[in-house]
Amino acid sequence: MVRDRGIFLSILPATAGERRLALAVVGVSLLIFLGLVPYASAPLAHIDAFIPAYESAVVINDLITTVLLFGQFTITGKRGLKFLACGYLFTSLIALGHMFSFPGLFAPGGLLSGGAQTTVWLYMFWHAGLPMMVLCYALNRQNGATATGAALKGDAHDAGARTLRAICYVLAVVAAILILTTLGHDAMPVLLVVVDGAPNYTPAYRILVAAICLLSLFALAMTWRRKPHSVLDLWLMVVMCAWIFDIALSAMLNQRRFDLGFYAGRLYGLMAASFVLLVLLVETRTLFSRLARSLDRRAGELREANDALRQGEERLKQLNETLEQRVAERTRQIEAQAQEREHIREIMLESQKLEAVGQMAGGIAHDFNNLLTIIMGNSGFLEDRLSPGPEQQAAGTMTRAAERGARLVRQILAFSRRQSVKPEAIDLVTRAPELVDLLQRSTRGDIRVVADFPEDLWPVECDAAEFELALMNLCVNARDAMPGGGLVRIHARNLAKGSRLEPGANTVGGLAPDPDGNCPRDFIRLAVSDTGTGIPPALLAKVFEPFFTTKEVGKGTGLGLSQVYGFCQQAGGAAEIASAPGEGTTVNLILPRAGAAVEADPPAPVHSAASRSGGMILLVEDDEEVAAATATILGMIGYHAQHVRNAGTALALLLGGQRFDLMLSDIVMPGGMNGIELARKVRHHFPWLPILLTTGFARPAAEVQQAGFHLIAKPYNAASLLDAITKARAAATSAAEGTG
Repeated sequence: MVRDRGIFLSILPATAGERRLALAVVGVSLLIFLGLVPYASAPLAHIDAFIPAYESAVVINDLITTVLLFGQFTITGKRGLKFLACGYLFTSLIALGHMFSFPGLFAPGGLLSGGAQTTVWLYMFWHAGLPMMVLCYALNRQNGATATGAALKGDAHDAGARTLRAICYVLAVVAAILILTTLGHDAMPVLLVVVDGAPNYTPAYRILVAAICLLSLFALAMTWRRKPHSVLDLWLMVVMCAWIFDIALSAMLNQRRFDLGFYAGRLYGLMAASFVLLVLLVETRTLFSRLARSLDRRAGELREANDALRQGEERLKQLNETLEQRVAERTRQIEAQAQEREHIREIMLESQKLEAVGQMAGGIAHDFNNLLTIIMGNSGFLEDRLSPGPEQQAAGTMTRAAERGARLVRQILAFSRRQSVKPEAIDLVTRAPELVDLLQRSTRGDIRVVADFPEDLWPVECDAAEFELALMNLCVNARDAMPGGGLVRIHARNLAKGSRLEPGANTVGGLAPDPDGNCPRDFIRLAVSDTGTGIPPALLAKVFEPFFTTKEVGKGTGLGLSQVYGFCQQAGGAAEIASAPGEGTTVNLILPRAGAAVEADPPAPVHSAASRSGGMILLVEDDEEVAAATATILGMIGYHAQHVRNAGTALALLLGGQRFDLMLSDIVMPGGMNGIELARKVRHHFPWLPILLTTGFARPAAEVQQAGFHLIAKPYNAASLLDAITKARAAATSAAEGTG
């Protein structure tokens, strides 16, 4: 009747086949009823054992149905199920009281009797209780999906408490009825009078029976109106039909106890107590089968559960044990998921904190670059003009300090992911000897650097210069952590998409997994391990923060690991560090797999005669001091500069016919037109004029490259500026020859 559709019958819509089956049951029951009506008063043999056998079966059926309905109520939270379960509990208890009060069964006047009317009144309460609760169920139209959702959010415990309260209410009502029909027997209206040894029904009896029958009909009608009908609705209507046949045969059409109507009506009552139970048991078996299949087809447990389901209370016990196992397993899964979510949350919080610090540091890098441009230009000029001696040495010291500051700013930009990058495919297996030689020179003689790259290692995609800088920073940190010498081991392995990401102990950072906890794409994990002193757990969470260092004052800038972090993030990967005091440190660079094959290094460009130094340069720069320093540097490399402060003035000079050999323009300028917009206008009007753009920001780099202009980043010295000007002039000459 209930197929394996995965939800409770209180929610499951009835199918056409189930409707036909229920209609057939009602039809057969009606035909039998109509056939029994003419003979309802026919006397039959007085069988005393029939009453305890019949009512014991009713009590057992109703109690099992009660347990199943309360179980579904605690899971789904549907109040209608609570009313229905209370109705079956009430009928089972009243039927038990009716059996103990039946005269001549256990005692001449019944074990539990206050008089001749006790049994009759208990019958009336018995047959009025169930239709009343069915009516309450039908009038309750709580949405099943909403109730189930509420239970899943934590209302199951509250539903259990409501179940206990409902049971207490039913027990109290039954106790009150028993007291009323025994101790208060004499105050109750007379329903049955024995005249000449034969029972006669009073008008009060007939009115009460008619009222109970009408109540049952009303409950049937209200259940019919509850559309769309669920499977439970369908079989409750069948129960109400059997209930009406029971009342009609055993309380209206018969003449006395133990006639045909008496026996037949109680058989209908037993059927009414069995229909919903049979459907619930079939549904319970279906749900248990689904549960057993989900637990890796444990055939032994499935057989035990099926046996238990066929044996009443034992089946319920076995089902509860299996459900407890499932709850325990689900609890373990939830705890594991909670731990994983907590780990991911910590990673996200750490990333957000580092991102905020990086944004602040990247925001001030532009001003530092301008200041360093001024320092490098003037110190380079002094160093070039002064005679050898203390003054020239001082100027050289200033130049080197400015270059060191430029490197620090570059590390800040790398951390904040605002450094312009040129991603390319790098074959680590091929470059292993070169990397080892480079890194060995950044350490001491008592430290050995070894690389372990498998032959099937995938190429990585990142900026080669930033990659080498990250490895050098890690080797310098390893060198400082091993004052007595040691080993730096660089090893790598492929990290395939879908592989499990397990967070290690004493680990900070790492790759964010996909929702299933797996690697979201192909990566290469490059680990740099040392045998140094290690890092305490209290400091490990801060090592990626800029300007944080565990070294002594004056021995570290605190930007090495922050550059590593920013480089990995900008490359599309992640950085991860694991360390413990006395056990050394391992830093993992998790970099994306290259999507294209590794290309050979391009040949060095050959500059034409047009790239030689010398000529007039239009310098567009809003900062006077930066412009003065740039003009000084241009003079050192053989160029003259005419300075203007904004793009509008520069464009006016060019349109006025003044000739220049190159335009050098800052990108970020006031006045409504930035350097890129100026370059586009100049190229439109003067396509032959070489253009070189400069900025202290890194964000415009991608836009400059897309527009096809050359870019030099601040700060710059004479050599780098000469090289950039030469390339820009050579590119302009090549473009002019191509169009000519």
